[in-house]
Amino acid sequence: MRVSYSSAPRLLRLKELLDERSDVLDTYVAMHYAKVGNQMKFTPVISNLIFVRATYTNLTDIKNTGEFLPLRFIMHPVMEENGWVHREAMYIKDALMNDFIRVTSEANDKVIFLDNLEFACRPGQRVQITQGAFAGVKGVIKRIQGNVCVVVPIENTIAAAITGLPRKYLCYLGES
Repeated sequence: MRVSYSSAPRLLRLKELLDERSDVLDTYVAMHYAKVGNQMKFTPVISNLIFVRATYTNLTDIKNTGEFLPLRFIMHPVMEENGWVHREAMYIKDALMNDFIRVTSEANDKVIFLDNLEFACRPGQRVQITQGAFAGVKGVIKRIQGNVCVVVPIENTIAAAITGLPRKYLCYLGES
């Protein structure tokens, strides 16, 4: 979900409020160290993006209450069989979200966030990491600054790349 007119403190406050609710299963905000002024601070990667795991009905009820009015669904186009396009709320499959959380939940110098989402979300060779700290994570092979990386993209929203993985740690799954 997006948080309208958000700043990092507002986003984190909404996350705390959502975490206190019994009808929300889980929330997640991707964080990283960034230079703020002349200090390094642990801040959200995108200051208006929060992942919320709950039913659509519960989220609709939640976002219509006072303190949660800034919450907005991220909408994406969906093609119907008759050729018409409509927009619906984006959802992320559990397996992809779990991989993304595993990759981004710890401050790790081998993980970078990508600005170029068009590049990150392009189809490519699908792989699964078989060894190391990220064993079991599935992603797409991309070459970034001459290095082979495994990218875990969330559809046109955010993408994280794992750098410095030996090729022997990768099991090829096919094209995406």
